[in-house]
This record gives sequence, structure tokens and C-alpha cells, in this order.
Amino acid sequence: MPLYRSLNKGSPTPPAVEPTRRVVRPEPGAKSRSRAASPAKPAPAIPAAHEPPFGPVVGWLAVIAGPGRGEALPLTYGVNDIGREAKARVRLDFGDATIAPDQQAAIIYTARSRRFYLQSVAAETWLNGRLVQTVEELTGGETLRLGQTRLRFVPLCGPDFDWRDGE
Repeated sequence: MPLYRSLNKGSPTPPAVEPTRRVVRPEPGAKSRSRAASPAKPAPAIPAAHEPPFGPVVGWLAVIAGPGRGEALPLTYGVNDIGREAKARVRLDFGDATIAPDQQAAIIYTARSRRFYLQSVAAETWLNGRLVQTVEELTGGETLRLGQTRLRFVPLCGPDFDWRDGE
């Protein structure tokens, strides 16, 4: 509803105003050239500034080898499913086609026990050089290998700290 319609009604509270959005469009000539000149790039694995994680960060996966080396991916409370597609909470879309698209593995953080667990969903999930066949507890510093990508697990929460301590 436009703002000017409510001004003559004498309403005591002003109507809500949507925030201003900035839309950047390429110039008409640049659009056709850029598609032909540059191949499609995979989307970044970390959430954009306008897409915060699903709650407080409880740890990270740092990409230490393979496509995406140097990236850090946040982990949050609950099940952090790992895969290449957009529906995965931890998205490893850096170009490693050997990682399962929907879900390769999951890292679970339980606030009650303050522990992390790794569960392999697809074949070829490795933890410290061993094939993961059951649920494994993570304590920090472990190396995971999914496809050609190696990740280091870095916890923030655990026995000595949890975001819910102050509640």
C-alpha cells in the first residue's frame, strides 16, 4: 500500500516501510559478451553476507587441500549435512565433482553432551586416513577427506564453552 494513502486517514502509527534494495544490472552490451567470454563458476560455499548461518557458530571446517583451499565453513547446532548442492548446510561447491551432490557426510553437534560427531552417508568419507563406517566422535584437529578435498575440523564449543551457558 502506498504511503500517501494512509496520511489523510489520521492513523496514529505510520505504516511499515520496506528497506531499500539496490539492484545492480550490467550494461546491455556487456551481458552478451560476459556469458560468451567466461565459463560458469560454482557458487561460493560460505553463506553470503545476507544469508547468515542457521544460528550461532559452534565450529568450522577449514579446506586445507583440494579445490577451495583456504576457505572456512561454519558449523552450527544440530545436523550439518555436507554436500555440493545448495540444500546442504555445509556446501562444498568448489569444483570437486567426486563429492556427493546432496549429502556426503554430516557433522552433528549436540548441546546437551557438548560433543561433535561425524557420520558418513556416502562412500569415501575418510577421517585421519581411515574410512568412516560408523559414527565417530570429533574432538578437534581431525582431518576429513571427502572426494579430493581435505578439511580440518576446528571446534569452538565443547566441554568448556557453549553459547547456551549464559541462558
